Amino acid sequence: MIIGKIMMIQNSSSKESVEYLISKKIMELKGNIKDYTLNRFIEEVGVSKTSMVRYLKNININKFSYFKNVMYEEYMHAEVDMKKMKKVIKNNFPHIQTQIFKKIMVCKRIVILGDGNRFALLLCQKALTYLGYPCEIPVYLGSEEEIIDQFHLKEDDLVIIVSLHETYDDFCTNRSVFYQNANYLDVKIKPKIGFIGVAPKDNHLYFNYNINQKSFDKSMNELQVFFLNLVQYVLYKSGI
Repeated sequence: MIIGKIMMIQNSSSKESVEYLISKKIMELKGNIKDYTLNRFIEEVGVSKTSMVRYLKNININKFSYFKNVMYEEYMHAEVDMKKMKKVIKNNFPHIQTQIFKKIMVCKRIVILGDGNRFALLLCQKALTYLGYPCEIPVYLGSEEEIIDQFHLKEDDLVIIVSLHETYDDFCTNRSVFYQNANYLDVKIKPKIGFIGVAPKDNHLYFNYNINQKSFDKSMNELQVFFLNLVQYVLYKSGI
């Protein structure tokens, strides 16, 4: 699926790169890309025609006209799937999840950081972005502060940190093994911080969700169910 390729390019590219800027614009436009000409698209993104042609060749597409039609068709299929899903959703989500979902829905952007388990959430990233909640799961090697600064995250944005087998405090402390003086997140403009892992009794974050610790497979299943329920809750509340 083309959208999956676009998401992978977006997640793995530097935030200042041509590849990221093109991918981000494509995901923002969704099905509306059908109304764009090549010239209009590159003008709004601020890239050259050569860069756009090279981008398309990297995903084995030769013409922008063909690309936008494929994207439109994929989004139309997604819309049909979302409408079918909405018909069978039952508003019986766990209370603690509902409270967290309400908090997430007031945020403008969602960036998921932390351990590698978050890459199991790519389908949810796609669904949330489609539903109007831009979501990214960046590949990064530096500190979380660097990523937050690169995204220019503000107070109405949300960073969700996934670290399934430790508390937020342990996560911050253990980072000092890799990054000097990195005990707690230090950012110039603080976005909201949510954490999914081992929840302590003292909750000083925007939200803190406790994950089942009985086994790795149960932890991963609960992580995926949490985000699937989030997608369903957003869909249930949406006008689709």
